[in-house]
Amino acid sequence: MKKTLIGWKVLRERDFELIKRVSEGDQSAFKELYDETYKKVYFYLFRLFKEKSLVEDVIVETYTEVWINAKNFRGKAGLLTWIIGISRNIAMNKLKKLQSHESIDNFPDIPDKITSSETELNGNRELIQKAMMNLSLKHREVLDLVFFQEMTYKEVSLILKIPVNTVKTRVFYAKEELKKIISRMGVRKDEI
Repeated sequence: MKKTLIGWKVLRERDFELIKRVSEGDQSAFKELYDETYKKVYFYLFRLFKEKSLVEDVIVETYTEVWINAKNFRGKAGLLTWIIGISRNIAMNKLKKLQSHESIDNFPDIPDKITSSETELNGNRELIQKAMMNLSLKHREVLDLVFFQEMTYKEVSLILKIPVNTVKTRVFYAKEELKKIISRMGVRKDEI
């Protein structure tokens, strides 16, 4: 659904109805919510952390939190934004614990290629994914939320708990750094 004012209103009403049913213990509503959001949450986390077992653990904890805290959804942002925010917080906490016990560089390599039509970018998906993995976490994260998850700067600012102008600045610098990385990979701008 395109993000028009009318589209947002219908979507927001549907979000509220769905999460209300979840908060009342409706398991079919929870399954519907899970089915609609799982892929986006999974790929968001995978593109950031590149570690399948971490992502799977975070997914389980995220949807457990959603089930338990559905009544706390206030609608300041969309339902997906709220869920991604929960998943991000859980992932960051897990990452901090892992970093205190072992180096993040010791994680096993995960294949760069993610087979998903959601991430296709004019046949250059694999190249862009490889390049993005060389960005810092904060730059990878904003690019993923803005371009892959198609969130507004305001939604991203709510998830990351930073001002909108900081989101804009990070997107700008992330794109600049991505161009440099792609250039170092020997690819000209006109080839992308």
